[in-house]
Amino acid sequence: MYLLDHLVHFVEKPERLIESASELGLHTVKGGKHEMWGTYNSLCYFDLSYIEFIGIYDKNLFEKSASEPYTLHETYKKMKYQNGVVRIALRTNFIDKAAENLELLGYEVYGPDEFSRTRPDGSVLKWKLLHFGKKGQILDFPFIIQWEGEDNDRFKDLVESGTIKPHQLGHVQIKEIQFEVEDLSTATEWGKVFEFEVEDAHSSKTVKMPNCLLKFKKIEDDNKIAQITISGAVEEKEVTLEGTKYLFKKE
Repeated sequence: MYLLDHLVHFVEKPERLIESASELGLHTVKGGKHEMWGTYNSLCYFDLSYIEFIGIYDKNLFEKSASEPYTLHETYKKMKYQNGVVRIALRTNFIDKAAENLELLGYEVYGPDEFSRTRPDGSVLKWKLLHFGKKGQILDFPFIIQWEGEDNDRFKDLVESGTIKPHQLGHVQIKEIQFEVEDLSTATEWGKVFEFEVEDAHSSKTVKMPNCLLKFKKIEDDNKIAQITISGAVEEKEVTLEGTKYLFKKE
């Protein structure tokens, strides 16, 4: 099974998003450095799913990582370093099997590879990543992540560290991620790859993940993540944070 793990939102200065998100009523904390990629982040959690506000601190390291096929770094470079939500990550507990299945489906597969980063408190976070795709794809697939340890233990650790706390804005959850695409067959393919139900509607398709909806709208000459809908807010509002629209709704 796959679940939404996180959104990758490139920004100029992740530390500034701690204050910006706080003004919206969202608890956001300093993350850490990815010393192998030249990036660093701040994090805003909604249970175990989260938004990663990520920035570059070493351009040379980042350029090296952007040469790796189907990585989020390559995606950001292809987008000419335009800030905003550029990719999503799905988590699973069977990442090795996922790699085998994707190869059988004919995709180019890289990984799983092991990574880690040091948190501000000195503890080390470990995970595996899997990237895949095919030549000529109009929208990069989600990348796949498997965290070390059980979800319950990880949630407890995140609460104890203060990374997860109640949001002033309410018991908010990431409800829907809206994509704009030239070809709606992209949604059909994602549903097939990850074994999700796909619902058809006029000029749109919705991929139904267990913990989030992915809505694909047909737009000429455009392929991107356009809007994030977050439900459970005590106050409805619409804001744009460095390239991506966030819609906060009560339901």
